[in-house]
Amino acid sequence: MTEDRYRTLQREALTSEQQTMYDAVGAPRGGVVPAPFHVLLESPELGSLTQALGAFCRYRTLFPPHLSELLVLITAAHWQAEYEFAVHSREAVKAGISQGVIDALWAHERPELGDPQSELLFDFATAVYETHDVPDSLFERAVAQFGRKGVVELASVLGYYSSLAILLRIFRVPANA
Repeated sequence: MTEDRYRTLQREALTSEQQTMYDAVGAPRGGVVPAPFHVLLESPELGSLTQALGAFCRYRTLFPPHLSELLVLITAAHWQAEYEFAVHSREAVKAGISQGVIDALWAHERPELGDPQSELLFDFATAVYETHDVPDSLFERAVAQFGRKGVVELASVLGYYSSLAILLRIFRVPANA
């Protein structure tokens, strides 16, 4: 292949539609556009919609940061998305997740999570990724803990970050991008 799959795009080389997306993504981040969005700039409408869904999945679900970051790390480890895992490892530490848990997740080992909600989310996400389903008993536990709305948000967080992880893998975005 003569051209790298992943490339950092420069604002001045973009179309007006791409520049609009670039500015919208960069504005809340001090002008920095994260690597996944450099890929998504190739399809600015999709990129803008992805940005909106991502903002909800990351900041507005019922899951507090430590649970949200746990789900992201489980997903990134499943897909072996190095960039996603690296970025969210830093966020997970800020949210109170230990480096031991982070290392275990990357190694596809069951970590010592220490709280029932984290254990439930780990079991749920692991079931989804290993069997492409969730057993009735696990589904019922999740509904009892988080409500049906919470289970919809849980499934959506897994789906959103899987989508990003697949994109990052296909475009071979390195951990240090």
